[in-house]
Amino acid sequence: MTQQVVAVTYDLIVPDGTHGPKPESSASHTRPVAPSASGHKEYYDALRAAIGEIKEVTGHELTAWRNAVGNGELGKEANVTKGDDEDEGGPGEGEE
Repeated sequence: MTQQVVAVTYDLIVPDGTHGPKPESSASHTRPVAPSASGHKEYYDALRAAIGEIKEVTGHELTAWRNAVGNGELGKEANVTKGDDEDEGGPGEGEE
């Protein structure tokens, strides 16, 4: 029987100029799932543990990338201004 593993790979496409938490925006993680001769419960417990470990690692990495991309996008929205024809309705508008 071959060693069973849980594997996760991601490849992010980030905006140009984004200074990320590390040089690569892709990663792969694997965790072994210990085979269990004693029953299904032990196997699924080991599987659940492996998934939990990968979830924690990728969660930290993806949060760091989310923050890096979000910080780069902050200044972009502040520069957008409304045009004169997009102004909110003032007093007297819409009244006859």
